[in-house]
Amino acid sequence: MRAAPQASQELVRAQVTLSGPDWEIRTAMSVPAGPTRLVELLPLARSFADAVMSSAAKLVAEQGKQISCRKGCGACCRQLVPIAEVEARHIGHLVNGLQEPRRTEVRGRFAEARRRLEEAGLLEKLLHPERWDAGERQSLGLAYFRQGIPCPFLEEEACSIYADRPIACREYLVTSPAENCARPTPETVEKVKPPLQVWTALARLDRTIPSAHFVRWVPLILAPEWFETHPQETPPRLGPELLRELFDHLTGTGGPLAGPPGTPGDEAPPEASVRQPVLEEA
Repeated sequence: MRAAPQASQELVRAQVTLSGPDWEIRTAMSVPAGPTRLVELLPLARSFADAVMSSAAKLVAEQGKQISCRKGCGACCRQLVPIAEVEARHIGHLVNGLQEPRRTEVRGRFAEARRRLEEAGLLEKLLHPERWDAGERQSLGLAYFRQGIPCPFLEEEACSIYADRPIACREYLVTSPAENCARPTPETVEKVKPPLQVWTALARLDRTIPSAHFVRWVPLILAPEWFETHPQETPPRLGPELLRELFDHLTGTGGPLAGPPGTPGDEAPPEASVRQPVLEEA
């Protein structure tokens, strides 16, 4: 389920080059020229995140390491996953659009996860991540993982919405043995550090509350219920304007941290240089 601009809408093509000390990404992308809903930028952000991680994987391969993530290894799908608000709305629409009986089954998994979180005393905290301090991010991230709650989209230890999986999931890769992920420690799990963090840049584009001074995010496990109480989208903006701001956030110095340690977003991105997107009419 992907929102796309109408065929009759004029598109603007952008040429983008991003680089750091030991990496470079060149890409071309198209955005609507006129008013654009943020969800229309979501496929582009996902695709760019995939390109960033592909570049990171090549870099670690040059260092003699290999990505150990494989289908059937779902330990990371029991972590607390932070997603942008636009992604939470997309997940809400996705669940509502499932055919029966699958829709009821997936909703039941979310409900069971909520019950377990409430029973463990974690639910109230997760409903208000903006109130966390650094120490709570550390402890709650670990406490959540210890519950062993699988992502409601995890089936046979594989993601059942792989094409629509959140950007934070795309940005999580490891080179350490897969079996180590079941009992992760800083010494046993070696994550691939992305040169850029796309999910936090996307999260900063949502302006439903302009006064917010932190990266607004939603726990994936609570996305459908959050969507039900936050149906209002951020107002449409010109596509080229959204694209420029996305890359401004990507290459900036970051801001208040959004995600719990152990998830993408718990550290500032490495310094990068960017050539301003060159926009041309399609």
